[in-house]
Amino acid sequence: MKTRLYIFVFCLSLFGAAVFSPQSAQAQDFARLSERSIYGTARYMGMGGAMSAIGGDPSSVADNPAGLGLYRRMEVMVTMGLSMDKARQASTSNSGWMTYFSAPQASLVLAVPANNPSDEGVQFHNFMFSYQCLHSFSRNIRAAGTADASLGAVLVGLPNIPFCAERYNASNSLTLRERGYMNQFSFQWAMNISNRWFVGAGLQIQSFRMSSDGDYQETFANTDYNINRTSLLFTGTTSTLSAGLIYRPLGWLRLGFGIKTPSVGALNTYTTGTLYALTDSLRESRAPDGVRRDRSYHMPLQLSTSVAFQIGAYGLIALQYNYSHANYMADLHSLRAGFEVIPILGMYINGGYAIESPFKGLDKVVPIDPLFERRDAYFQHIRWTQYASVAIGYRGTFVMVQAAYQYRWQNTGLYAHEYARPYDINTDTHRVVVTIGWHRD
Repeated sequence: MKTRLYIFVFCLSLFGAAVFSPQSAQAQDFARLSERSIYGTARYMGMGGAMSAIGGDPSSVADNPAGLGLYRRMEVMVTMGLSMDKARQASTSNSGWMTYFSAPQASLVLAVPANNPSDEGVQFHNFMFSYQCLHSFSRNIRAAGTADASLGAVLVGLPNIPFCAERYNASNSLTLRERGYMNQFSFQWAMNISNRWFVGAGLQIQSFRMSSDGDYQETFANTDYNINRTSLLFTGTTSTLSAGLIYRPLGWLRLGFGIKTPSVGALNTYTTGTLYALTDSLRESRAPDGVRRDRSYHMPLQLSTSVAFQIGAYGLIALQYNYSHANYMADLHSLRAGFEVIPILGMYINGGYAIESPFKGLDKVVPIDPLFERRDAYFQHIRWTQYASVAIGYRGTFVMVQAAYQYRWQNTGLYAHEYARPYDINTDTHRVVVTIGWHRD
């Protein structure tokens, strides 16, 4: 009876989170800050993030907190990584390289047995405190092209701003430097019921910071030009609730479902900008420092469903579908697949693949706001993102070590302003991570 009550209350909470969670309509900035990566422990990355039905891994709990219920002992885990990123403009020699170190994950798991003498009812109450890097915004972009209309067409009607408004024959170039991160700090709880039902819930606090320095130049046939230099800084914190369920109807089959509610938080935006225009003489318009605080910043609602097949003692295969929704961007769909092979006791070999649909529509433009003195006009359309990964590891009685390599490639249409033709940007990211853990009964 108690088991049924637990499951009923849990499912009711999932329904309430899905129906009554608030939504908000936000601009392209919020969509940009809502990007996520398959990033975390070596095992999680090696399986392409397809672990929502498998659990037993700190990073998988980010998709489905019920995965924490599969732990049976205390564990401490830390992951370190090296990333190499190259953003290149298609059919040109324009490219930008970046190499940086990071710590994608750290966690502490406490497994508390319920001291239930039977196999029915609650077996474990587990708790986890964790840190995870959800996304890195760091990239360098260099691109060049032409525009159907100049930046001046965007600026027409704004007061006290000089511009060259020749509508055609505007060749242009863009240099964009972005740095930043989205980190998550979590407290999770999960419960093992009869070794068949695993339920979990959690509270997450996200901290983010992204800076962007852009230099956009247009040159016309008559030697006039526009130069638009802007500097932006986004900072803020948000909090979300999550819940999840894993059901094991058969010894070889696991079904998983997870939900993360839209977040509640604030976005701080700091901006400066200077526009130079050469007509009959050089003219300059400098925007005063701008500051804005938006208290309605929401990350999207996120859902995951998954299935995993256990192949005896030899390994497993997992499939996962992720869905994200917010009113300010197009829905995101993600398909993930991963496998694990155990050639000998204690050794694990993983492989994975994932693909994500376009992240947002073409109509999400950052307007140049004369009241806020916002001078940047950059926006992007992520057309697709794919991941391929492999990992190998060892799990002993007290210590585990695992290493993974992930290749991420992404195609983006980057717009200098709403009348510019998009730069076709291909981004290749190589990541190597090493996870070290210690566990004990």
